[in-house]
Amino acid sequence: MPIQDVSAKVVDLRFDPHNPRLPEDVDRTQNDMFAFIVREIGVDDLLDSISASGVIEADPMIARSALPDEDSGHLYVIEGNRRLAALKLLNGERLNDGEAEKPIPSLAAVVTDSIRSVVVQVGWPEDKLEAYLGYKHVTSSREWAPEAKARFVVDKCRGDYSPETLKRFARSLGTKVPTLRRWLLAHLSLKQAEAAGLFEPEKAYSRRYFGTYYTLLGSEDVRNFLELKDGLSDEPIPAAKLANLAEFISWTVGTKESPPVANSRQQKELAAVLSSPKALAYFRTKKNLDQALIYTEYNSGEIVSKLQFAAYSIEDCLPKLLDVKDQPQVQIAIADLDNAYRKLKHNSSAT
Repeated sequence: MPIQDVSAKVVDLRFDPHNPRLPEDVDRTQNDMFAFIVREIGVDDLLDSISASGVIEADPMIARSALPDEDSGHLYVIEGNRRLAALKLLNGERLNDGEAEKPIPSLAAVVTDSIRSVVVQVGWPEDKLEAYLGYKHVTSSREWAPEAKARFVVDKCRGDYSPETLKRFARSLGTKVPTLRRWLLAHLSLKQAEAAGLFEPEKAYSRRYFGTYYTLLGSEDVRNFLELKDGLSDEPIPAAKLANLAEFISWTVGTKESPPVANSRQQKELAAVLSSPKALAYFRTKKNLDQALIYTEYNSGEIVSKLQFAAYSIEDCLPKLLDVKDQPQVQIAIADLDNAYRKLKHNSSAT
């Protein structure tokens, strides 16, 4: 079927439950999707624009027919869900989510009748739709977040994570293949944990957990901890390491009852703890990353640097020491240095 423009009543249009922007913890009911788009994504700019000037037919609103498990006779908006939410509010629909209703700007007289129905496009071929959506949400002022892009790719590639497929999606989403792989790996491993009953998105400590999770997932030590497979698949974590995955999610995502204990700025620290059996044992018990670092060699490089700097500083002083060695302040400094050296020897030889 060719792409066609059709007129549809706003009240009859439905939000797309497969919208990549919707987090996993948002129920796919029309009311919950409506509320999330308005409350979390935001439609204020569209409310102001449409209420003053009406709907400007620039970027198309793209829709599809209902799937077998959806309301027959309705069109589901694939592209333009923010505009649909704004139009529904301006047409009098309310969120009914238990919070104060969204203030709605008054409509200019010339647009009152024009917002009851809108033109939507139907019949987009899958390949053209995929390319358009990828381009649109790279160039858009409201670009998709990494988790939305990951959901989009997983939905469209249907299990084909070949290099050619990843290159194609990376180009359309304006990113590099390694970055796309990290997004997909994070999304797929979370879905695997969810399927195994190890993760419930709606119980996550914060709705914005994906960035921290995929950042911390990027180190080699984390990959070893989870025994991540080289190639992407719908189940990237071996079954034998699912317990480790559950631990990793609890540390980086957390729950409302048990907040995460590592953030995206602590990638090196977490990697160091995971690579040290003694530190990892402590971390598993105490859930304190800073204290667990004491049991690692994480700070050895810094210690080496400071000791070498001290040694070089002493060497620099030696040629000049003869002329000032009897001055009281110099004698005090030498005594301090001798005391520090004895402590160093004692601590370095202690068992």
